[in-house]
Amino acid sequence: MDVLNVFDRPTVPCPRMIMGLGGWMDGGEVSTGTIRHLVAALDAERCAEIDPLDFYVLNFPAAVASLAIVSDGEHAVVRAVNPMEHAATFRPHTRIRDGLVEHVSHHPGIFWHATAQGLLLFSAEEPHLRWGSYAETLLDFAEDCGVREIYFVGSVASPVPHTREPRVYCCYSSPELRERRSRPDINLSEYEGPASFTTYLLPLADRRGIDFQTIVVEIPHYPFLQIPIYAPAILRALDLLADLTGVQTDTTGLRELREKTMEGLKELMDENRDFRELVEKLERAYDREEDSEDIRILRRLIDNIDLGTSEN
Repeated sequence: MDVLNVFDRPTVPCPRMIMGLGGWMDGGEVSTGTIRHLVAALDAERCAEIDPLDFYVLNFPAAVASLAIVSDGEHAVVRAVNPMEHAATFRPHTRIRDGLVEHVSHHPGIFWHATAQGLLLFSAEEPHLRWGSYAETLLDFAEDCGVREIYFVGSVASPVPHTREPRVYCCYSSPELRERRSRPDINLSEYEGPASFTTYLLPLADRRGIDFQTIVVEIPHYPFLQIPIYAPAILRALDLLADLTGVQTDTTGLRELREKTMEGLKELMDENRDFRELVEKLERAYDREEDSEDIRILRRLIDNIDLGTSEN
């Protein structure tokens, strides 16, 4: 089955592609939020889709009751999850009216082109299955559009304070690209653990002669808070992308969201002594570049913060 649906192929080459993926490296919607901003700001046009049905788990069997940890506003609460509720997480959404199916929603991988900027954009949920086929489909279409450079934007939750500039970590598809793109304000990625789909893509792109760079921005690891969109990290990613590609966009809305987020966190620091002290410890660690043992201690402190108290 042909999993790629092309309906508006770019008429001029797009030598650069920026991509984002939901899931593994999308904390604060830094990955998908960056693409969403670029699509809107550049009036990019949808040009192709990767059919999702062969690449995602749509039904997860749940024979026994699962457990979930939720918040009651102040504390973490463990509760049972109904098997249907658990399975619903993976299923497409549908709408049925008067006994007829009106709509079944799937979430394809979507390509957009902004030909004036010579830019191809891509966004999807990280595929669950058949990484090889998905990668080949993605890279084949990128090559057909003339892509010679790919940038992936993502995020990582770290014990860093919101009061400091987010740090950026990059990984490259080749030593030569690393040498060309190295700069003082970018850290080279050091990591060992579960791999992402973009890690899988890096050597595949290199074998095709495509330069591939991942841009991963830190976001604060505040598990006791909900910050759905972390604008400071998106803005940091956009600044770096502007330097690398020359593509500038109006970020007024994101800057306003950043100010609103910072104001809310400042109010929480003023109200909650535990949170204020934690942020101060994180600031000292950030400024001194603490070693890994200090970072582990800070992670334990973060995980034990209780926002139920408002002592000053």
